[in-house]
Amino acid sequence: MGVSCRRRIQALWCNFESANAWVWLSDAGWRKLDDRSQDACQNLFAVAALAKSRDAEVMVQEELRGDRWFIIQIYDFSHGANTAAQEVSFSVSECTFGWTAAFRQQGTHIMARIRLNPDADVSASLLEEVKQRWKRGIENKWSYRFACCQRPGCTSACDLTFEVQWVDVNPHLTVRVMRGGGRSNLGLWHTDDSGDVASHEFGHLLGHPDEYAESICPNRNPVNTGTVMDDNTEVVSRLCRPFCDRISQDTTNG
Repeated sequence: MGVSCRRRIQALWCNFESANAWVWLSDAGWRKLDDRSQDACQNLFAVAALAKSRDAEVMVQEELRGDRWFIIQIYDFSHGANTAAQEVSFSVSECTFGWTAAFRQQGTHIMARIRLNPDADVSASLLEEVKQRWKRGIENKWSYRFACCQRPGCTSACDLTFEVQWVDVNPHLTVRVMRGGGRSNLGLWHTDDSGDVASHEFGHLLGHPDEYAESICPNRNPVNTGTVMDDNTEVVSRLCRPFCDRISQDTTNG
């Protein structure tokens, strides 16, 4: 489970089916309301409708079931303008490699705009399939793992959430997409790449270097860390700490 803060309910949808209601959550898209009981779903829908009518910022508790997020609680209404967003960009150099980290941070929400340039043999349907696979893999890997909390005492924690937007203009990153498999890097992804591989490359866009041993980089440190930047697995606290530092907050578990 995770709690994200300063969200807005921007659209509502439901139909005649039991416990089948959805809301459009700012910086996240469509989310299904808890469907384990009709009463829970109806109550959440009523709260969501109220939040939308007031244009209120809310805290939202979500639960990941399979590959879908469900909203299970909406609370803590507040009014006023959104927290100001920061466009962040800085140079990174490690071993023989260099690149530009770039993303937008708004409170505890981090968003990256990525433009995909597919080779001619990558069909539109295949590109759409990999977009869904990579977006789901990246957002589920990085979001709700750690939270930022207010100093002192680490109070009022809000989970860090991460979002990928596929764009045609004004990207933070442009990626060539090749059909099949191969060794990918920040600017070259392959259609066989899993969501875990995309999550690793996304980590570079956030400013993190590789953490696996490599003969051309004998002085690389740390290595063999068992993290997303090593073997494409876990997101750990130190990878999320810079986002909390940027808003002058501490980092805690999500």
